[in-house]
Formats: sequence, C-alpha cells, structure tokens
Amino acid sequence: MINNILVPTDYSLNSDKAVKYAIEIARKSGAKLTFLNIYYVPTYIVDVPIDPVSEGALKAKALRELELFKLEHLSETIEISLECILRVGNTVEQIVACANEINADLIIMGTKGASGIAEVVFGSNTEDVIEKSDIPVLAIPMMAHRLEFNNVVFATNYHYNDFMALEELIDVAKLFDATITVLHIDDGELVHEFEYSMLDNFRARVKEKISYPNIHFQLMENKNVYEGLQDFIHKNKIDLLVLSARKKVMYNHFFGKSISTKMVFHTHIPLLVFKINEDDEITNF
Repeated sequence: MINNILVPTDYSLNSDKAVKYAIEIARKSGAKLTFLNIYYVPTYIVDVPIDPVSEGALKAKALRELELFKLEHLSETIEISLECILRVGNTVEQIVACANEINADLIIMGTKGASGIAEVVFGSNTEDVIEKSDIPVLAIPMMAHRLEFNNVVFATNYHYNDFMALEELIDVAKLFDATITVLHIDDGELVHEFEYSMLDNFRARVKEKISYPNIHFQLMENKNVYEGLQDFIHKNKIDLLVLSARKKVMYNHFFGKSISTKMVFHTHIPLLVFKINEDDEITNF
C-alpha cells in the first residue's frame, strides 16, 4: 500500500513536474503527501564587510516560498493530506533521512534528463537518492507529459527480489488499471532454451502468488540490452519503466554496471526504481 509519499522540491520546473505526478498518485491512492525543501544557510568569512542574513530570516523566507508552492499546486477541489517540511543540510542526506522518518513508501523526484556536464549538475541528486535510499524512487523527466500509467514495462532478470518488487509495483498499477509487461531481453549470452525455461518458471511463480490480471510476459532478443529496451518502449508506447537496483552501488542487475544511471538521465518516460537489498543470484523458482 502507498500511504506516504515524499516529494523533494527546489521549485524548479522539473520538480514541478514531479509534484503533478505525486498529486495524481496521492489523489488515487489516498496517500499523504509531504513536500520537502532543503534550503541553504551560507557561511561568512570573518572581517569581510557583508551584512549576514540571519538563519531565522532565511527560514522564514523558505517557509513563505514553500507555502506559496503548496497553494500553487493544490486547489480547494483536491482533497489530499499534505505536510510541508523544511530542512537545512546536504540535499541527498536530508531527503533520505526525511523519507525514513515519515515512513515514506515512495519518493517522487524530478530529473532533468540531459547529456554531458548537465547530467552531473541536474541529475546527480536523483541518482544519489536512488543509490542511497532503500525506499522506491519514481524519477520524473522533464519530457514526461502523461499523468496516467497505462502501459508499464518491468525489466527482469528473474531474481527473487524482482518478484518482491513486482508485488510492490502492483500497488501502483492498480491505481491506473495499468497493463504490466514483464520483459527479459536475451542478449545471446545464454542458450535460448534456458532463457525460455527461466521466463516460464518466473511466470508460473507470479501467476501463483499474484492475482493482478493485467500482467504479460515477454522475451525479446537483442545483443544490446539498453537499445533493445529503448526500442520496446518506443514501439509499445510504454509510459512507465520499472527497474531494480542493487543497494549501495548503482548497479542494475538487469543491465550491468552503470546502465541504471544511464536510464535515469536518458529515459523520456517516468522511471520507477526498487532497491535490491541482497546481492542475490538468479533464482530458479
């Protein structure tokens, strides 16, 4: 169940986009929203003739901005439980700490979706939160425009934790009556008979334990897994991509090293990342 959603915001356009998705999910699920803003308290060099701004004044200004932000996004017709929190400190650390304190079930963040140096500047916070938080993160790129998740693809490598993540994904899919495609991309490293056997076993396990009716399973062949996934997203009009990532290391077991990071920056649809808490092996159910 989704009961608490944390939405960090810096009032930028990409965080505004994340808020729109968060409101829609909260409206459908009845979850409580928490807007979090981390503001900066500057340090001053002694004997430099600058009038320092008091921390109290900075906090008051931040409170006003957060209140205006709330009023801008929530109308009287939207009945959502909402709390606003201000924090000072490291952005990523404060997001992770606040998410744990409020028992968040989901963190929703904007991501710029750029290339080159802009990746480091605009994408690092979202990537770092995905890496450091045990709580699922929904990353919303600037290019995303649909507030509905109708067609969802869940990339799997048949790990047991993929099964647990799929159970959690159902809570999101039910809100939109979404169709889920559980996809494995065969890059030719293993014999086809083994790949099909693993998919059949995973399908049987899911059908046995999960009653959600709109789940389909597909094996796709492509030597380049990243390109294969992008092609699948484009051809099937996917509007939510779901991955699992290993704890402490930005390493996605579906793709291999660094591909999770690549998807955070370059997907044009929302990306939902579940955390893997164990370095588990492929599980034959």
